[in-house]
Amino acid sequence: MFQFAFTPLHAARNTTFSQVSPAPRLPLPAAYNKFIKDITKANKALKARERLVHWRATLDRATKMVLDAPGVRAAATIPISTTTTTNTIAALVDLTGEDDNESGQQTPASTTTTGPSIVSTSPHDGGMWFISVDIESHEFNHDKILEIGWSIWDSGVHKFMDKHYAISDYRHLKNGKYVADRRDRFMFGETVWENLQGSIAAFQQDLEKAARRNEHGRFVLIAHDMTSDMKYLSHMGVTFPEGMIQFDTLEMNAARVGDSNCKTGLGKLLDEVDIENYCLHNAGNDAHYTLELFLWLARNSGSQRVQAAEPTA
Repeated sequence: MFQFAFTPLHAARNTTFSQVSPAPRLPLPAAYNKFIKDITKANKALKARERLVHWRATLDRATKMVLDAPGVRAAATIPISTTTTTNTIAALVDLTGEDDNESGQQTPASTTTTGPSIVSTSPHDGGMWFISVDIESHEFNHDKILEIGWSIWDSGVHKFMDKHYAISDYRHLKNGKYVADRRDRFMFGETVWENLQGSIAAFQQDLEKAARRNEHGRFVLIAHDMTSDMKYLSHMGVTFPEGMIQFDTLEMNAARVGDSNCKTGLGKLLDEVDIENYCLHNAGNDAHYTLELFLWLARNSGSQRVQAAEPTA
């Protein structure tokens, strides 16, 4: 016959016991099992709430970083797009009017343009780089990397720079059974065929350029479901500069809708927020649209955030 001293056990759980319903009429083993299940459920709900609080803070930080980035001075009259990020970015490009001089430094445009002023607020800083990255691996062997794509948004000129590297080591391998094969459908430039080492070197070079653009070495790295991409990059030997700040659009969207279990895929989420997209599962395209999604989430977090009740456990 089992005997359990529930009072010390309850006390050891601190305040968690107040969230658990007792089952005094059950046999002791069954009561103990129910108690453990209730504790587990309560702790799971608590962790979900904590994740959501953290992700909401991350979303707020992303908004602040986009609006406060060098080259952006967001007046209250800047229209916030509720349809597509493309419209917002196009408006910013039209208003910037900045060119690079021969020395490579940006010359601020005249502030006589109509609409809000978004010229650089600091003559010493170039624009901050926001870089999104995506990795495509072989559907039957995820250790074989087929594509690396990344997209850069420069806050100083409000333009995208997109790069797509197809790995020549695995030119003979193709997806198509479980994942669409879109390796030859890059929409934002020309695909570069390069071996894995050369592709990683090109990405590493852009990370280091991003870190050199301001005195604090600060730049942003973005991905949709960042955990998997970071594992790939770390495994491939990429080193990340100290000033790098990470944002995961999967988590940012979960904060937006108020559900810590929300794991909406990139394509579905782009459609949900009305960002036009084509030929996903190409690493370059996915990186570009992830960056557009990041900017949409950052710019619309205040006006579009869904007010949800309790997050699901």
